[in-house]
Order: sequence, then structure tokens, then C-alpha cells
Amino acid sequence: MHTTRTGIACALCLTPTTEVVYLVLSAQSPFPQREDVQDRWCPVGCRQLHPERWKEAMPLLPGDDA
Repeated sequence: MHTTRTGIACALCLTPTTEVVYLVLSAQSPFPQREDVQDRWCPVGCRQLHPERWKEAMPLLPGDDA
């Protein structure tokens, strides 16, 4: 199940980021078993305006090149 939520603060402008999160559900529990952040962006646009600084300052997501 995918959901969108407010995430960590942007390291460049301190605005809360928006995250797309994949929730791994289980039939045995009413709560998600695991969360995987699939995408993260800053509503101000820091990711597009400063891609190199964004890549250095923000934590890596699954699938990002290290």
C-alpha cells in the first residue's frame, strides 16, 4: 500500500519534505510491518534547483546510487 506523508526536514531549506511511503501489511496484524520510503521531495523545489547539494545533504533512498 502506498501513502504520502510529511517527512523529515529538507537539509537545504528546513521545510518539511513530502514522502511517498510503501507500507508492508500483514494479515496477522492491523499495523504496518515495515515502511519503505520510495520518493522524497521538497515542496520549495530544492531537489530541482540544487540537485547536487540535495544528493549530498539528504539521506539515500532505496535504489539510489551510493
